[in-house]
Amino acid sequence: MDKVRPLNPMADIFVRYLLGSEENTDILIDFINAVFSQKGHDLVVEIQLLNPFNLRTIRESKESILDVKAKDSKNRWINIEIQIAPDASYANRSLYYWAKSYAGQLKTGDAYGNLNPAVCINLMDFEIFPQLPGYHSCFQITEVDAPEYVLSEHLQIHFIELPKNQLDGIRSVKNQLDAWCYYFENEGSKEDNDMTVLLKDNPAIQKAHKIYHNFTANDELMDMAEAREKWQRDVDTRLKSAKKEGKKEAARKMIDEGFEIEVIARITGLSEEEIRDL
Repeated sequence: MDKVRPLNPMADIFVRYLLGSEENTDILIDFINAVFSQKGHDLVVEIQLLNPFNLRTIRESKESILDVKAKDSKNRWINIEIQIAPDASYANRSLYYWAKSYAGQLKTGDAYGNLNPAVCINLMDFEIFPQLPGYHSCFQITEVDAPEYVLSEHLQIHFIELPKNQLDGIRSVKNQLDAWCYYFENEGSKEDNDMTVLLKDNPAIQKAHKIYHNFTANDELMDMAEAREKWQRDVDTRLKSAKKEGKKEAARKMIDEGFEIEVIARITGLSEEEIRDL
């Protein structure tokens, strides 16, 4: 029997593999529809991956975010991001990446009428809105005095805060999003009766469970996951250094080490133009 190495099921590289592989679009659709159905949004029927999982590309990448990008048959652009470490500016960051996804649809000369809805789904292992009771929040643009009036359906940002999802075993699972949350919180821990029940009645999560065990038994994938984790620790170290030694000096060192400009900008707070001028 293959030796299984431990892996956090919330590791971004695993989630990218799980939801971002061409052979797993059925799982991707199931997860997205679990999110959409809770808020009464139209469900996904067909979907196209815009950045399918590629082992070589990810191995060579130094991106700060390994998200899943897709477009469905209703021309909705859907972006899924996983975040484990708390980030006080995460709401702003999510809005920024929504804006990039929305604006990135147009090429020079395209009409604004060609824009389609952009949806961001953030699955987080920390709380960002402690004042809100539910673990799943969805934000849109509404009129201040008439919140029932939505300016445009083109902006939709979901936040799923796992720590707020207080599931007391399988009996607390009431819907498919509850089931996915239970999965991400418990996959990889010892097999118990609750997980067995969840898998028995849930084909999508049963497939996800098999994929997780295949991933953790694959030395190449696990080596890459561990390298990714180390890289993220290095980024965190650079963030602390940037506060001590000055933003521009930290940026120069990161340029020398091959970090992408977008990553350097996020860590140092410098604009991408300022970094290019160094």
